[in-house]
Amino acid sequence: MSSNVDVFYIHLFNDFSGSPRVFRDAIDSEITKAESTYVFTSNHSGFLDGVRGKRITCFYARSNNRYIQLFYFLLSQILLFIQLSYSLIGCRIKGRTSTVVVNTMLPFGAGFAAKLLSTKVVYYVHETYVKPELLKRFLRFFIEHCATHVIFVSKYLKDKESFNKPISDVIYNGLRADFPIVDKVDSINKFENKELFFAGSLKAYKGIKELFHLAEYLPTFKVNAAINCEEAELDEFMSNKVIPKNLSIYARPSDIQWYFERSFLVLNLSLPDDCVETFGLSLLEGMAFGSPVVSPSVGGPVEFVNNRNGYLIDARETKKIAEFVLYLNSSFDIWNEYSKNAFETSKKFTASEYKISIQEYFKKYDLN
Repeated sequence: MSSNVDVFYIHLFNDFSGSPRVFRDAIDSEITKAESTYVFTSNHSGFLDGVRGKRITCFYARSNNRYIQLFYFLLSQILLFIQLSYSLIGCRIKGRTSTVVVNTMLPFGAGFAAKLLSTKVVYYVHETYVKPELLKRFLRFFIEHCATHVIFVSKYLKDKESFNKPISDVIYNGLRADFPIVDKVDSINKFENKELFFAGSLKAYKGIKELFHLAEYLPTFKVNAAINCEEAELDEFMSNKVIPKNLSIYARPSDIQWYFERSFLVLNLSLPDDCVETFGLSLLEGMAFGSPVVSPSVGGPVEFVNNRNGYLIDARETKKIAEFVLYLNSSFDIWNEYSKNAFETSKKFTASEYKISIQEYFKKYDLN
């Protein structure tokens, strides 16, 4: 760890989704001293609250109107370019070097400023689903020509979104640093509770309709859903829906671990035609509590989900998923074997392993 390097972390929208969660653990991996760490993000509540280092607020606004949203996005990039350029120039004036780490494909303003003024530029790529396609090509252009290094969260993503110029590596996500690690799974309770757990959003491509169908197929199971949205958004969504009696939906529950701890099985129902999961962190979190999982059969999850710890299947095959759940329910020994394998898999993706991987990465390329 050099005392002459400032590291600038860029993330546009601070919320409680997966990419800022992973980014938070990267920032907290003690790559640099807190006084040499700068975090640019929006003034929203999220996983980057209380982050280690100096937080710098950057503009970010949202709108349901696509044209207004585009205007907000472009404005945010102009302002981010100015803010980051000012900081990087100040860094140079002080005789210090800099590394800029840009989270997700979106902050092209940061990538451009970093290309002009920083020593090394790292893009941390979590996503492949960027629409429209023209926007994705535009963002990829900036990564190709501005980044010196790219971190991908899975081999699938690296193959799918490969770049020619930057040095590319895979660092698997880990269980977040504040995620409770259990030494022993309460198998009897989990098997008897008969609770399924889904963590996602209200987007159709996350399989919310399929979740309703699955709940209807399994009336003797309780189905819990933790949705990353505001209460008002959830109320509006549910106002014209017939909710199965055994389905309970919560907007950003405060203690999501409680649901993982109780779950008989954890569901990821993303639809591969519209959204391919690049990793699937909620599946890993379920496994850490000994929950077998249902996962999409394409994308990042196939790198750690298999037929010994879960079920790889297209989420639209709800009847087959229900049959798998009933198969697990037919015998404690069958369910427990899946549970044990899931629990063992999760041990390969601990927060400490992730921290070591990030530290070794920065040391390898002399980024800090």
